[in-house]
Amino acid sequence: MSELVLDEETNGFRPNWDNIILMTAYDKDRTFILTWDGRYLVLPRPIGTVLEQFAQDNDIADYERQALYDMIGVHKGRGYIAGHNRLVPTCGTTNDGVVYYVARRLAGREAIAGGQMVEASFRGRKHQLFRVVIDTSYKTFMNLLEAADQAAGVQLDILEWRMHSYRVRKVNKRDNVRFYAMYGRRVKSRDLRRRWMMMLVRRVIRDYCTEEECKEIERLIKHYIEK
Repeated sequence: MSELVLDEETNGFRPNWDNIILMTAYDKDRTFILTWDGRYLVLPRPIGTVLEQFAQDNDIADYERQALYDMIGVHKGRGYIAGHNRLVPTCGTTNDGVVYYVARRLAGREAIAGGQMVEASFRGRKHQLFRVVIDTSYKTFMNLLEAADQAAGVQLDILEWRMHSYRVRKVNKRDNVRFYAMYGRRVKSRDLRRRWMMMLVRRVIRDYCTEEECKEIERLIKHYIEK
């Protein structure tokens, strides 16, 4: 990182799905950005602050991320997921060397250093290709990318169900395969909604109720959601 020639240190750049390839901590107070058009920028804010603003700009609530990843059984390395838009970490998010990258910019990846590091290729503007060596194991890199894909799949299934439910898109019930697929999406939608509620309830009551009281409240919420 110290060998990079920076284009600019600026407070006037706001990361979004379309203008970045990746971001990582430059130091404890600043964030490095590789932009889609190939610029090396540093923002004078910690990466945690940059990610919080990114989540707010894209309506990605932390409790929703927790519930979404909980559905697929992944509890570490949660990305920022909005359907086809996925900002994926390369390792555990408490790791100082974690890199967050936009998955649709990923052009290729391969294991190096005996699988203990990854060389990733990213597509930029005008067919630019950026090769980045990332300090994470290939297994971890692929597991977190797969988890992000699964989380996105849940969101897109729920979107499909809601479009059907709101009559934006109709389903022919004589097509059994299609009908049962839609029923599965409905189940996912209800499950995610219940998990959202549980996450919020736990945050609010965990300091005021016993474990048994928390479980009873969660049972009642589940009952009313599924009623």
